[in-house]
Amino acid sequence: MTQNTLQRLLLFSLGVPLFILVVLFASFARDILLVAFILVVQYFAIREMTSMFLDRGIRVKGKTTAVLSFLLSGSVYLYPWINQYLGLSFSTIEFFFLLCMLFSLITLAPFAFSSAARIGEILPEVSANLFMFFYCGILGSFIIYIISCFGQLKAPVFTFALLTFGNDSLAWLVGNTLGKRRNITAVSPNKSLEGFVGGVLGSLIGSVLAFFLFPEANFGSIWRVLLLGLSMSIFVIVGDLVESALKRSAGVKDSSTIVPGRGGVLDSFDSLLFSSPIFVFASLVAGFFPAP
Repeated sequence: MTQNTLQRLLLFSLGVPLFILVVLFASFARDILLVAFILVVQYFAIREMTSMFLDRGIRVKGKTTAVLSFLLSGSVYLYPWINQYLGLSFSTIEFFFLLCMLFSLITLAPFAFSSAARIGEILPEVSANLFMFFYCGILGSFIIYIISCFGQLKAPVFTFALLTFGNDSLAWLVGNTLGKRRNITAVSPNKSLEGFVGGVLGSLIGSVLAFFLFPEANFGSIWRVLLLGLSMSIFVIVGDLVESALKRSAGVKDSSTIVPGRGGVLDSFDSLLFSSPIFVFASLVAGFFPAP
C-alpha cells in the first residue's frame, strides 16, 4: 500500500465521522460551520487556480475574485434571514442568480479601462477571470445553497454527500483494484473505464441509501432519486475531468499539496463544485427537501 493510499484512507476515516458529527450535532445557525468551511475552500481554490493561470502567463485578479465570491456566498447564506424582515418578492434562488449576473459584470467592467499596452492581453485575461469567478465563486455558492437554503437542512446535505463522495470513493476503489481499460480520456489517461462505472454505482447506491434514510425528503418514487443519482454521477465524473484538463493545460500534477493524499483543494472538491448546480436544479424542480 502506497503512502498516498494510506494518507487518503486516513483522511477518509477522520473526515467522514467529523462531517457526520458536525451535521448532526453542530448544525446551529443553518450549518454556519459548514458554510465557513466552504468559504475556506473557495479561498484556497481561488489561490490554486490563480497559480495555474500564472503558470500559463495569464494574469488574474485573485483578490477581487475572492471578495466577490465571499460576497456572493455570504449573500446566499444571509438572504433567507434578511428577507424575513424586508419581505422582498425574490426567492433565494432568484436573488442568487441576480447577484451572479451583477458580480459577473463587475468582474468584466475593469477591462474597459485597460491601458493601450495591455490591449493584446485582454481576451485571455477576461476569459480567465470570468471562468475563475464562475468556477470558484458561483459554483461554490451553490454548495452554500445546498447547506443552508433548502426547507430542510440535514437531508439535502447528507444526500449531496452520498451522491458525490459515494461516486468519488467507489470510483477510486474500483479504479485502483479492477481498473484495466485506461487512456479513456486524454486529459486524465490514468482514469479507467472500470473506475467510471464504479463511480456511477457509487452515486446510485448513495441514492438508494438517501431514499430510505430521509423519508421526509419527498423523494416519492425510488426511481426519481435514482434519476437524481444518475444525473449527479455524470457531472461528478465530468467535474473531475474538467479539473484534470485545467491541470494538464497548466502542466501540473496536482493543484497544490495542501490536502494529504489528494493534492490540492481543487483536486478534492472539483466534483462537488461542478455537480452542485445539478443537485440544486433537480431538487427544486422535483420538489425535494420541502420545509417541514
